[in-house]
Amino acid sequence: MRSILLALVLLVAVNAGACSSSGDDGINVEDPWGRTSPKVAANGAFYMVLNGSDTADRLVAADAEICGTTELHQTIMNDGVMTMQEAEGGIDIPAGGQALLEPGGYHVMCINKASEFKVGDVIPVTLTFENAAAQTVDAVIREG
Repeated sequence: MRSILLALVLLVAVNAGACSSSGDDGINVEDPWGRTSPKVAANGAFYMVLNGSDTADRLVAADAEICGTTELHQTIMNDGVMTMQEAEGGIDIPAGGQALLEPGGYHVMCINKASEFKVGDVIPVTLTFENAAAQTVDAVIREG
């Protein structure tokens, strides 16, 4: 019985971190997550939805302790070839709108990760905005 209760408490804690987090100025981060990635793979990625406040803002940086380097990236199509590049200047969050960080688009790139990303792992990611206060969200690792 005690192990069932402990499992339930852990499940609630993981789900609470995965749902959303709100910054001081109203920026709301929904569903931060990452894909599984074995230890032999040097990199990983995090995705989420950034809901804007009444004022436009920009995600200018991200940081995760598990990453050697953390960068904001975007996937683009260039002459029929999909490539990835750093999102210079950050990722715009329109006033009252959204910025989608999703596979095949903008994302937080984790370069030279220290360990495997396994299903259920929770990885804190600190987001730095141009205007809003920085906030740390818990990205839950799941199958892609």
